[in-house]
Amino acid sequence: MGPLYDAVGIGMRAYSRSAFRVRYVGPKSFRLRPGTLIAVTHRKETDVPVVAPELYFRASLWKHRGEGMHFAARDDMFLRGFFAGFPPELSPRARRLLFPVSVGRFLPRVAVHPISSASTARLFEVLDGSRDRPAAEVVPERLLAPLRARGLAGSARAEDALRGEYADLLWEPVSRGEGPDRFWSARATRATADFRELVGLMRAGKSLLVFPEGRPSPDGEIGPLRRGLDALVRRGKPERILPVTLAYDPLVRGRTEVVLVFADTMPPPHEGLENAVLERLKKTTALTAGQFVAHELSEGREPHPAAFAAELESSRALGRPVDPRLADPPARAAKLAEARSVAGEKPEEIPFLAKEYETARSSARS
Repeated sequence: MGPLYDAVGIGMRAYSRSAFRVRYVGPKSFRLRPGTLIAVTHRKETDVPVVAPELYFRASLWKHRGEGMHFAARDDMFLRGFFAGFPPELSPRARRLLFPVSVGRFLPRVAVHPISSASTARLFEVLDGSRDRPAAEVVPERLLAPLRARGLAGSARAEDALRGEYADLLWEPVSRGEGPDRFWSARATRATADFRELVGLMRAGKSLLVFPEGRPSPDGEIGPLRRGLDALVRRGKPERILPVTLAYDPLVRGRTEVVLVFADTMPPPHEGLENAVLERLKKTTALTAGQFVAHELSEGREPHPAAFAAELESSRALGRPVDPRLADPPARAAKLAEARSVAGEKPEEIPFLAKEYETARSSARS
């Protein structure tokens, strides 16, 4: 850990505070004790710059160098063209400009470690591993047609498709069985090596941050967890698990709000680990005004202040965290009115928030 690590922590704090209104629930300061597995809910692609600086500053990692956290990150972040292929809203011109950019060589210097899957990859990786072969022999038919519609020649080789104008298609997932067997054999070897590296970090007493869901929730549900967390804990033998949750609330005026919760650490369960971690993540996801309004509207009801107050008290009684702004009755009434007003302007946000509310609430009441 060094100056670059510090610069990233400070830069992430600047970004998260400018992009969101972050409210934190947890200890004001703490020591990130060696051997901590940090398990974080994965809500949006912006989770890392929201969570990481809170860990960096509240655990004073610039002072306690030996307690710095490591990150398990999606392996396609290490590929050239990630910033062109991954974001769905980029223009074709922006994709072409960003395609040559690569940060992969810098990521290990800030303690970021790739984690890959033996059964899925990006089309970019399949093509890059078979550059001299005809593209038609490498690309699945479902993706070959849109590539050709954008101008890829019928006689093109795989390397000819590695261009910025195709970047969004290059980041489409490809499953085992689509593409050359040789690629998937090498992929399985790499996935095993990535996993062993994470196990080695844990056994060496390092702290590791993981997103056990594997990807941001597509519909608001908390979970399911991907396979592998249990194996990582059994082989890496962390001393404790720190559950961390995020609840974004876009039903506001101005910047989206996010409630970030650092829950109490838990010892790794001897049995049913993945279910126990998932239940803890659900139960420690904070209640927000946006969740409540979305749930009520999805049920065909108008959000009522009395019902909101009752839900707030019920959550507290069950040990579920709530947005700190909801503690004050006048502020709570204003938040509810604001969320109800904005809901009419952002109907696309309602299903996600309602699903988040339902999955967290079902655990809290169990």
